[in-house]
Amino acid sequence: MTRPVQAFGPTRARAESHLKDKLANRSHYRDNAITRDTTLAELADLWLAELGFEDGVSQQTIDLYRDEIDVSTDRRARKGTIKIKSAIGGVRVQEATTSRLDQHIKAVALVGKEKASRHRVILSGMMGLAVRHDALDQNPVRDVAKIRKRRDKPRAANLETLNALRAQLETWLSGKAIDGTPAYTSGPRRSRAILDIADVALATGARPGEVLAIRWRDINLAATVPELTISGTIVRNSAKGLHRQEWTKTDAGYRTVRLPRFVVDTLLRLQVDATANELDLVFPDRKGGVRDPHNFRRTWRQARGTEFTWITGKTFRKTVATLLSDEYGDQQAARQLGHSDGGEIVRKHYADKPTEVADFTRALDRFAS
Repeated sequence: MTRPVQAFGPTRARAESHLKDKLANRSHYRDNAITRDTTLAELADLWLAELGFEDGVSQQTIDLYRDEIDVSTDRRARKGTIKIKSAIGGVRVQEATTSRLDQHIKAVALVGKEKASRHRVILSGMMGLAVRHDALDQNPVRDVAKIRKRRDKPRAANLETLNALRAQLETWLSGKAIDGTPAYTSGPRRSRAILDIADVALATGARPGEVLAIRWRDINLAATVPELTISGTIVRNSAKGLHRQEWTKTDAGYRTVRLPRFVVDTLLRLQVDATANELDLVFPDRKGGVRDPHNFRRTWRQARGTEFTWITGKTFRKTVATLLSDEYGDQQAARQLGHSDGGEIVRKHYADKPTEVADFTRALDRFAS
């Protein structure tokens, strides 16, 4: 059976170029058998080519892996950054022992455990491909030591903190100095969108990229209880650049949530002042296009100043998770956040609350007798 090949790009020429690259990779993959003498640099390219034809692997994921494999040609990139090709690309498959790969991953862990975990995933995939081609009997990454990452305790913002933050955002919006950010005296006025985006995030528990991807057609303010359908997210990848992805991070992420009164007022105000844009976005950039999450985070860091350094876009999500988990239980909180695991992720990573222990006081009271 012949499998059709598709590629995308911001222009027809770029799309055709991506398609030719994919076809070349497919041909290269088929024509290059993997042996015990294949280098890890060659194996990495073959593994990336295979990923491009796997269902369920996004272009963003492939780009992330490629960034850890290839040495950057950008002159602004930091020198000496550990990449798979520069560090162990010359190692042959037969030389890639558990010990050798374990040493590499531990060296990466000294730079960052998140980065080391990514290298472990990539190398496991690469060596798994070598096993499937009978170049190895077993995957040497299987027994490489796992990277133990400290799990930060979820921290949600309480009402007092949110009120103080909102007051500071208003001060920042007026152009006055705040702790960590100087006064703003020239240029276009600061956009109120930073506050409105924060309000929508707090009202819905949506992921930052999901908030920026909301369209007016996704909102029903005339419903008995106004509602919003979260149907996409903003992403950037090498194939299409910055764009609105027409699906959410997970299947459960496609959801309709009810809107509290305070954010309905915000959206009604925005609707009155809205300027039409091609994608019908509620929060477009100044030119009417997709708002870049990277630029938003940079502006957010300026607006929150040093007093609220710990508050990020994900903090609002954790705050919503904690409130709904307390009021309605972990499963309902998970549905609001777009998780399909019955609340396990909410319990582990989002809800800021201690473990509830049963009442053992009747037994413990015996110590008093």
